[in-house]
Amino acid sequence: MQDGGTLRGAGDIRGILRAIFESILGRSCFVALSYHLKHSLGEDPLTVFLRGPREFYQALSKFFGENGATVTFKIVCGRLIALSGFEELTPDDIYDLLLRDEEAARRVIVEMLEKLASKGGGLEG
Repeated sequence: MQDGGTLRGAGDIRGILRAIFESILGRSCFVALSYHLKHSLGEDPLTVFLRGPREFYQALSKFFGENGATVTFKIVCGRLIALSGFEELTPDDIYDLLLRDEEAARRVIVEMLEKLASKGGGLEG
């Protein structure tokens, strides 16, 4: 999963994550959201999501408000779960994990994305 602090295949999993966000929000909304989050975070929001999902979530909260950020995060997690086949998890499980142990949540998210990448990254549910 990690190699010297960097994600193996980070470009692949970043592209999959982008496709998931675009499939949920639509391309135009995702571009607008990315623009605002990049301004808030000072760097690419998908990179932040992969490195520190809580930091991403906090920026999302500033944009959408707490409830909107929670719903958006859970929808993204639900899509990840469905696509990766990690059906023993729920979006609530990942959200709760994010609040308790960011690193554990990050590992779960990256593991799901890596599984998708190994399957060819298709977003067919």
